[in-house]
Amino acid sequence: MTESSFPNLPFLGREKKPRETGINYVRAPVLVGQCIDDYLQAYSDIVDIFKLSGKQAGQMSRSSLLRFLETCKSNDVMISIGNPLMDMALNGGRKIVDDYLDRVVDYGVDIIEISSIARSADDDDICRLIDVASKRGLKVINEVGIAFAHSEVQDNMIFSERLGRQIQRFLDAGSWKILLESEGITENLERDKFRWQLIDRLLSPLALSQFMVEADDQDVLSKYIEIYGPNINMMVDYSRVLKMEDARTGHGPSQSLWGKVVKY
Repeated sequence: MTESSFPNLPFLGREKKPRETGINYVRAPVLVGQCIDDYLQAYSDIVDIFKLSGKQAGQMSRSSLLRFLETCKSNDVMISIGNPLMDMALNGGRKIVDDYLDRVVDYGVDIIEISSIARSADDDDICRLIDVASKRGLKVINEVGIAFAHSEVQDNMIFSERLGRQIQRFLDAGSWKILLESEGITENLERDKFRWQLIDRLLSPLALSQFMVEADDQDVLSKYIEIYGPNINMMVDYSRVLKMEDARTGHGPSQSLWGKVVKY
C-alpha cells in the first residue's frame, strides 16, 4: 500500500488488495493516458478494478489500450471490459465470441462483463459462456437487473423469482461476481419508488463476496453500507470513488454514516 499523507489519523482500516469484499469497481474516465497515471498515483489503494466501457475499449487505439493496461497493472489494479463488446461478439456467433475472448486474454484483461439484461439469451448459453471464459483465466462479472437503457418497469412486470434463480445458476457456472444493475431499482426513480425490498430478496441469499451493486447516487451507496456494512462491493464512476470511500470509513457523504461505521 502507498504511504498515507496523514498516517496518524484514525481512518477505518482497509484490507490489502486483492480483495474479495470491499471492492471499489470504478468506471474509467473517457480520457485515459496521463489522466490514468495521475489518478492512480493518488488513489490506487482504493481502486480495485478499473472498468473500460465496452464502447470505450472498442473505440480506443490499440496503443492507448495497452498503455492503460500497463498503467493499471503497475498500480495493482485489475482491468475489466464492459458488456457491449460481448453483445457485439454474440451477434457474430460462436467463432467471433471465441476470437474476442482470445484477444481479451492476449491483451491481459482480467475481467469481462456478461449481461443477461442487455440481450435476450438462454440461461444455458450464458452458463456455457461463463464456463468458456473462466477456463481461459478470465473472471466473469454477470450483470443482472430488471431494466436496461432507461426502460420503464412496473412492479407486476418484475420476475424476481426467475432473477434469483438466474443469479444462482450463474454463480454455480463459475461467475466471479454478480453485478446488480441499478436501472429501475434506484436509478431514474423518485426516492419513494426505490425498490429496496427487491434488492433484499435478490441479495440476502448471497454471501457478501458473491455480488456487487451499482451505486452512483451518494445516498444509495450510503444506504448500502448502512445495511450491508463497509465491505459491500460497489461500482461507481471514477468521479465518485472518494465519496464511496468516505462512506466506507464512516465520514460521509451521508449524515447517517458519520461516526457510525466500525470494524472488529
